[in-house]
Amino acid sequence: MFQELSGGPLPNGRYPDITLAIFPHLKEFVVVDTRGPSAEVRLLSTEEVFNDEYYRTVESEFASALREGGDRPFLHLMHLPNQVDDIVRGVAMHYILERLGVDYHDENNMPEVVVFVISGPTLAIPTDQVVTGFSEMLSGKLDSADVDRWSKELSRLIEQESKAFPASGEALGETMTDESLDPYYIWQNRN
Repeated sequence: MFQELSGGPLPNGRYPDITLAIFPHLKEFVVVDTRGPSAEVRLLSTEEVFNDEYYRTVESEFASALREGGDRPFLHLMHLPNQVDDIVRGVAMHYILERLGVDYHDENNMPEVVVFVISGPTLAIPTDQVVTGFSEMLSGKLDSADVDRWSKELSRLIEQESKAFPASGEALGETMTDESLDPYYIWQNRN
């Protein structure tokens, strides 16, 4: 997972502008912003993103999408689940970028965002390998004390996700394929 970052998941071995490490069973997620000369790493809470304003925006966007059927209502309804997925992800990214102070209205200055879901098959990867890849990504962008602190924080979150991951067959990760280990470019090709 994060060990893929040591070579950079983007062309030319470079890192994305912003990397999100999300843990589906937790209310915290890690944000790594490497747009500046040094990295900024933050721990955000889902409560900061998924607030009443977020839900009102999703509801409004869904209501608009639902009514766009026009002269092909069945075709529209068949494509509606994909539109809902785009709406939910797009609005979430909008609010995450807003919390990070990113001007998402300037399309020429739009950051590349990669989202890693740490669940399911990813939890089978030894934690030290994930943390090593994370540390390598931050090497040279943060001083060693900060890299160590954030590596410990990532280890803590991985451990919590492992404990929260249900043992039953209802787990999110069990529906994921090997392709899910690749970074998901949530912002690219969305507009």
